[in-house]
Amino acid sequence: MKFKMILFAFFSLMASASSLQAWNPPPITRQTLPNGFQLYLLEDHELPLFEAQLYIRVGGAYEPASLTGLSDVMAGLLETGGTTTMKPQDFDALLDSKSIHLSGQSGKELTNLSVSSLSSQWKEALQVLGDVALHPGWNEERFHLGVSRYKEGLRRDEDEPETIVARAFRKAVYGEDHPWARVPTLKSLDRIQIKNLKEFYSTWFQPDRMLLAVAGDFSSAEVKKWVTEWIGDKKSSPVVQPEWKLLPFENKPFDKKIKKKLTQTYIKAGHLGLERFNKDEFAYALLQYILGGEPFTSRLGADIRSDQGLAYTVFSDWDATPARGLFSIYVQTRVDATDTVLKKVRGHLERLSTQADVTPEELGFAQEALINKYIFGFDSPFKVVFFQAKYDLLGFPRDYLKKYPVNIQAVTLEQVRAVAKKYIQPDGLKTVVVGP
Repeated sequence: MKFKMILFAFFSLMASASSLQAWNPPPITRQTLPNGFQLYLLEDHELPLFEAQLYIRVGGAYEPASLTGLSDVMAGLLETGGTTTMKPQDFDALLDSKSIHLSGQSGKELTNLSVSSLSSQWKEALQVLGDVALHPGWNEERFHLGVSRYKEGLRRDEDEPETIVARAFRKAVYGEDHPWARVPTLKSLDRIQIKNLKEFYSTWFQPDRMLLAVAGDFSSAEVKKWVTEWIGDKKSSPVVQPEWKLLPFENKPFDKKIKKKLTQTYIKAGHLGLERFNKDEFAYALLQYILGGEPFTSRLGADIRSDQGLAYTVFSDWDATPARGLFSIYVQTRVDATDTVLKKVRGHLERLSTQADVTPEELGFAQEALINKYIFGFDSPFKVVFFQAKYDLLGFPRDYLKKYPVNIQAVTLEQVRAVAKKYIQPDGLKTVVVGP
């Protein structure tokens, strides 16, 4: 008990301090080459570790609807397909011998290639990343293997109720063909050929759409020199950045039941929310935390889980995209409690949208919690530089991360109440239920 009191006092102190001044993350060294390529460096010699992440501003939202999954397949092949000078098997052996970890991932807006190693191998790790990014092997055998594994993953997804309800809910909110709702299918994967990967790569992998973030135990001077030699002479070809039309904030009710042989019910409920860079973002974040951001003490958690014992898991969540974000509530409950839980969810939303009865105590607790969660989330220099890189590449204000705690602390009770009335629409609630 004494330890918990000390911990709570420490958290409170941190929150109070952050209300007076901006959070000050470690300084990042930035450089932009003449061709637009960006380099972020954050040296930290405390541990003999090295990590570099190359972000490219392209992802699933950029691919043709008929080839959904293209960016995922490309990222996977960049990771496993070797280079123009090294076969995949030899490349794998090199990584093993040097204890270098390489990975490729693609999201909706960013593709990421990353390497990590001990600092004694940082030059070799960086060379690996550079070769994969600019000289991919496009190996035919690894391509077919990657597609086959992707298909098998899609088949396994049909047995994962959490995945089923999440995907169905996104389609219910955005529409079947919207970039932020599309999901690869066996047919779309069958259409993808290596030539499609090459075209996608050559179109979007331009220096002025790339940002290399490096953190750990290395020499900034040597990395700068290497980057200039590696990509400094490569020119950027102009491309037309897609614009995703902002969806109107018009939510119409929708209910869908997906029958599965399960012993529990999985529920997603919600509707459209904020678009990216909306001025109400910080008040909205606090409202969401008060509603369901904490599994035991939030309104949903305290009522549905703690007091009534109706749910194994219950929380609310939100994101923000250029088209408009998603507000959702997730519940995992007993089959016989499904209707009761849905009624309670709707009741909490109606109460917020009409009464907006957020209390000063709720707001204060949410501010402390979000600020502490945010600051303690950056527990290593690696996270600082990589988060900064992603946010900058997506167009966030340069000081967004630094000012986040201050912006959260500055939100007033009136602002949170206004956001509740403006953005919570129980009459437009969309629900998807997966269960027997």
